[in-house]
Amino acid sequence: MVVSQYLEKNFCIMELESADKEAAIYEIAEKLNQGKKLINKDKFILDVLERENLGSTGIGNNVAIPHARTDSVKGFVIGFGRSSSGINFKALDGEKVKLIFLMGAEPKELNLYLRILAELSKLLMNSSFRKDLISAENPQEIINVIKKFEKQ
Repeated sequence: MVVSQYLEKNFCIMELESADKEAAIYEIAEKLNQGKKLINKDKFILDVLERENLGSTGIGNNVAIPHARTDSVKGFVIGFGRSSSGINFKALDGEKVKLIFLMGAEPKELNLYLRILAELSKLLMNSSFRKDLISAENPQEIINVIKKFEKQ
């Protein structure tokens, strides 16, 4: 499964302005909305936050993957945001989150959604991958890092 084919440069925020979880999700969702990937931005955000209320998507190692199956997106979407100061996501390890991958998929895309979520989770377990994402200087480098580690 190739995560990089779904993440576009204009869906990457190199330094989030947001200081909290909800604002960060909104900020990344706005990028997806500008790229015409969302049918209903407000419903998408609501669906992601509803999923987040079931249990934090802060998976540890300064990473969060907020996501939702929702009819407010076209197909499958993914956006990225980075925070050098970190955002409290109530992560499993109690640490602040610095890398956020926001995902959404139409309910009919369940297979794709689960495969990409699994692949991204696997990549994010690699400390070198996370380190390279933190040190990337621009959106193209973010995508290049993903492509490099997908091939390993």
